[in-house]
Amino acid sequence: MITAKQHKQIKPYIIVDKEPLIWEDGRQLYLIDFKTFEKPIEKKKIDHTIVLNGHELNDLNGSDWTIHGKSVQTFNSPITEKRKKHGAAFPISLAKHFIKIYSKPGDTILDPFAGVGTTLDAANILKRHSIGVELNDDFIKLFNQGIDPKDGKPNFDYRRITIQDSALNLNKHFPIESVDFILTSPPYANLLNKIRERFADKDYNGNPYKNQSRKLTKPYSKQEEDLGNVTYEEYLLKMKELFLSLHQVAKQGAYNTWVVRDYRDMENSIPYINLHSDLITVAQQAGWVMWDIIIWDQSNQRKLVRLGGNKSRRYYFNIGHSFILVFRKNMKDEKFK
Repeated sequence: MITAKQHKQIKPYIIVDKEPLIWEDGRQLYLIDFKTFEKPIEKKKIDHTIVLNGHELNDLNGSDWTIHGKSVQTFNSPITEKRKKHGAAFPISLAKHFIKIYSKPGDTILDPFAGVGTTLDAANILKRHSIGVELNDDFIKLFNQGIDPKDGKPNFDYRRITIQDSALNLNKHFPIESVDFILTSPPYANLLNKIRERFADKDYNGNPYKNQSRKLTKPYSKQEEDLGNVTYEEYLLKMKELFLSLHQVAKQGAYNTWVVRDYRDMENSIPYINLHSDLITVAQQAGWVMWDIIIWDQSNQRKLVRLGGNKSRRYYFNIGHSFILVFRKNMKDEKFK
């Protein structure tokens, strides 16, 4: 196992053929042992009063534990340039919130749809090892720019790695029961290929959120492996396959948190796509226990649009929230369903 100091002296290798590329701190890695992660070179002074013995879920004190337990949350944090370019990245404050709850310093955090690395950045800042899987070349480049100072200070004693590959190949890179916590936001089948770039024609005078108008996220890529380019039926089949893989690599008792948003497919006369419910179904089929649902209130961050006319018989609400789905893997002898 190489140390963090030795790693910085490694020269980049050139990967040939179609082997997945592995990146850390802007450097390409040739071979890495994911069975264990190097602990910090120097022990740091513990800046909290909780003494950990290795069995705790997190290092929160009683007050923090209670405050973090609200089932409706809002998350506000700076929108860095790389998250702007991504277009659909969740705030780093959201990532920090759930990483603090479902892991402790020194744990290993996984994001199978790493994007520009928001989950990995938050984990590193909070002194966790982090590893992600991402297919998109442009997102990998943005990840390799490192942690934005607006988000926090990087900890170089903790690994921050992304593998350039499809999330469906996750089992090729991770040993069984090697991950402490999973946090991600998945693509939504071919949704981005359906929606219009702007809703400007649906705006109205007096809109309190008018100044928050922005372009909607564009399709991430045209690659066949991209789960944002498949039909909804195929998407759910592949999501079940991924949940099965995640269940294998997660440690016993590990939590698996997904940030998802329902949507509409009016092109096919479907007024509401119940995405969060469908993902719960396939996750449970893969062995995950449905544990919690948190509502992410995004009403202050989304522009209101007019979905219908004053003479229409149909009225649609603006979807101003996302669902944060929390799953858990049973420990040995537990029988939660």
